[in-house]
Amino acid sequence: MHIPPLRQILSGLRQRPLMPWLIAVQVAVAAAILCNAVFLLQRQAAPLLVDDGIARDRLLLVDQLVARSGHWSAAQIRTGADLLRGIPGVEGVAPALGLPMKQSMTFTLDLRGPSGTTATATGFAGDGLLQTLGLELARGRDFEPGEGIRVDLAGEGLDIPSGTPVLLTEALARHYFPNGDALGGRLEQTSGGRDLVVVGIVRRLLRYQLDALDEGRAQFSILLPADVVSVPVLNYAVRVTPGQRDAARDAIGPLLEREFGAAMLPGVAVRVDTYESLRDSAFRARRAAVWLLSTVVAVVLLVTGVGIAGLSGYWVEIRTRSIGIRRALGAGRGDILRHVLAENLIVVGMGLLPGLVAAYAINHWLMQTYAMARLPLTYLPLAALLLWSLGLYAAAGPARRAARTPPARATRAA
Repeated sequence: MHIPPLRQILSGLRQRPLMPWLIAVQVAVAAAILCNAVFLLQRQAAPLLVDDGIARDRLLLVDQLVARSGHWSAAQIRTGADLLRGIPGVEGVAPALGLPMKQSMTFTLDLRGPSGTTATATGFAGDGLLQTLGLELARGRDFEPGEGIRVDLAGEGLDIPSGTPVLLTEALARHYFPNGDALGGRLEQTSGGRDLVVVGIVRRLLRYQLDALDEGRAQFSILLPADVVSVPVLNYAVRVTPGQRDAARDAIGPLLEREFGAAMLPGVAVRVDTYESLRDSAFRARRAAVWLLSTVVAVVLLVTGVGIAGLSGYWVEIRTRSIGIRRALGAGRGDILRHVLAENLIVVGMGLLPGLVAAYAINHWLMQTYAMARLPLTYLPLAALLLWSLGLYAAAGPARRAARTPPARATRAA
């Protein structure tokens, strides 16, 4: 395949510089916008695509049982769990500290792995959470009776002694143990120096800190065995059969209010939510951002493609005479086609360099002003490849029209 010399292409561009410069400016603006828009789109969309690991259609979350006295006793907590287990269709109940998509009674753990890697993990503590949430145990074992820590928020608080067994998600296990198997490994609490022992790995569990789902941290979750004996706000995870979920949801609130009405804080009603409804509400803003950014990306690509096609077509049109002369001197259709496409590659490249620099500068400004994450350098060559491909596609039509122009017709052009 014969490609025209660079000197010949540049000579043709210098003779009529307006059209090349218009295309280059358009590409530069598109590159600056596209890099940052795609980066923001990826950050917003990534958590939506994460498998949260939970039996979505079978999980009910009970919240807002606020004690009038300031805390619920161990006997009251057990009574509530027994009442819930008696509802038709209920397969499992877990009193818990930390529930998916709930922001009440939450906690995190700052832990360090054997290699020195640290991370803040979302904590889920309770009895029977693995089965109730419907999590998949990939390796290791579940907690055994007698291993639970004592959760007494009216007294000693959440005290996690050394040797406490924990379950990690696969994502968190890879982070803490990048060079080996996490099973049997130990994690150090950075604030107290106490060790936790990894006894099992679950496939997935989405964290409930929704502002910390980016940069691969969406599943930085950890489960602890816990005997909840005193909390000011009582939470339950309830697993039900799919066909009886709505009936169970309607029964839970009245049942608990009849049992604990006098002990509940007046004016605060029991809240019972399906996990799916909570997830839908929590991610509504992200979905709106995804639609907005997707529209921006689509419009930028469409406008850029149409602009390149239109300017290239006009550029070919005003050079009809020179193209006809080349055809009359023996240039074939393939020569003309390759010449026009090679010109397009160069012109798009002229716009890409300042556009990619501008994209990085805009990202730096966003980092300084809005604490946005740094734009990965890999986005720059990917954007360049995308816009080069778009430029070739947009210029292909004008290039084919130029190649089909008969020499006799072209030489008669004004």
